[in-house]
Amino acid sequence: MNHHILIYFAFITSLILPSAVFSKEFLSPEDLERWFNSDDEYPTRTVNDGQLSFINTRVKKGTFRSDINITINQNSIDNGWVTLTQCYSNLDSIHRTAIIYREKFIENLSIISSKNIKLAEVSGNKVLLQDVTNKASLCVSLESRTFYQNKDLSFSLVIGPYHRKFLDGYFPYHLNLNIHHDPKLKFKYSSPKPQPGFEIKQQSNLLLIYALFEGRLKTEFRFALEQ
Repeated sequence: MNHHILIYFAFITSLILPSAVFSKEFLSPEDLERWFNSDDEYPTRTVNDGQLSFINTRVKKGTFRSDINITINQNSIDNGWVTLTQCYSNLDSIHRTAIIYREKFIENLSIISSKNIKLAEVSGNKVLLQDVTNKASLCVSLESRTFYQNKDLSFSLVIGPYHRKFLDGYFPYHLNLNIHHDPKLKFKYSSPKPQPGFEIKQQSNLLLIYALFEGRLKTEFRFALEQ
């Protein structure tokens, strides 16, 4: 396995919308439904579905994990951009690998820190890693255009797909996602709905999401703007 490339697709999803004012453009319920029921990276095209399976057991020691902190502020409401940090731990020991983000909908991708990785560098929308050894970790920061307004004037944070793939197989993925949102926004619901293996806890202006799964996970978090 050390001579192959293992690809970690990060969670940022490109939404193909025509206007520069992203949060004021709309996706129809049909577009979202097609996206959730497809294997595509984008919510405006339809292809065959991938397999998603939540795991309702304790996380095994050494399982690949991604810890993400997202901040939704007034700029997000106005323009669709969110800021985030993403840290990976228990990366696979491998000669070469890549973490790929959705092109054209990220900015200012940079590496914060790395451990047990000989070389980590940003190349466009990718983080390229070389000679990853046992217990390796990596943290990055970026801005992402993934927040938009719906026709009913609610807002959606649409992110995914999260997946960890080698050849034709998917491996367990442990996700901890923290969404810090503007006080004017009230969380309404998520897709998928909370269930064993996909848990959501609410605190003041904060959502804490825990997921353990195999396959491809796509998510939507819906918010209402309180006046």
